Amino acid sequence: MSKRTHIAIIVEGARREPQIIDNLSRLFFPEAEFSVISLSAEQNIYMLWKKLKEDDFETDIIEVLRSYSVEAESMLKGLTQSDFSEIFLFFDCDAHQNNLKAEDLPWDQVLLQMLETFSNETEHGKLYISYPMAEALRDADAGSCKPSTKCLWRRGELKQYKNDSGQNAQFQDHKKYDKSTWMELMNIYWWRVGCLFGKSENFSFEEYRDEVDPKKIFEKQIRLLNDDCVFVLSCFPEFLLDYFKKEFWDRNIKLDMRYAPAEECERASIANRYNSI
Repeated sequence: MSKRTHIAIIVEGARREPQIIDNLSRLFFPEAEFSVISLSAEQNIYMLWKKLKEDDFETDIIEVLRSYSVEAESMLKGLTQSDFSEIFLFFDCDAHQNNLKAEDLPWDQVLLQMLETFSNETEHGKLYISYPMAEALRDADAGSCKPSTKCLWRRGELKQYKNDSGQNAQFQDHKKYDKSTWMELMNIYWWRVGCLFGKSENFSFEEYRDEVDPKKIFEKQIRLLNDDCVFVLSCFPEFLLDYFKKEFWDRNIKLDMRYAPAEECERASIANRYNSI
């Protein structure tokens, strides 16, 4: 049996997401005993779902990528899924897209099916979702739980989100992120996911590991999505807090930080939506 010496990270886009993954690899896996291979799926999650559905989700996702991407075929030369110890997928929610036919499942059921299928990085892979898209990472202000834009976006507004999230963005250039930048973004994520889960005080490490995962985040988001809204939340800090152990959490999460006063942000109305969940 060959030694598994690679991690596969499959992303949606060919530009922004690979830059983010390259930065993460350089900063957090510099001396790892494995190599991180970043692969672009070159399509959104709904199109990938269609391809996987054709084979009842039994298809080797590494072979799926190899079969329709020239770049992936080149990067995967000589490798099979057995060479990868872990597989991670990073995709956008894309709630405003309309790539499904009438005979397909509703978009929310597609996402749920994908999250259930891709729930373990050592098997089929583990899927992380950005809400509404990868640009949520830069949509943040240091020291604040509120994005630089706004917490809630209507589906009809999402076509302008990519542009608006870059206006006056403090964390615009992913290639220049350092560990202190990521620490800030992890804390912002920690605040925001606590808000999404209706926490008056934010998660401890133990609570977070017990109560939060990509599927549970989606289950919280779906209530808003069905009301035509999406709560801005990046999955890249989520990945870091999931991947590393408690020592990493203790070094990076600032437990003395607090939410902004309710009158200064949307938190109170959002928390009220979730009290019944």
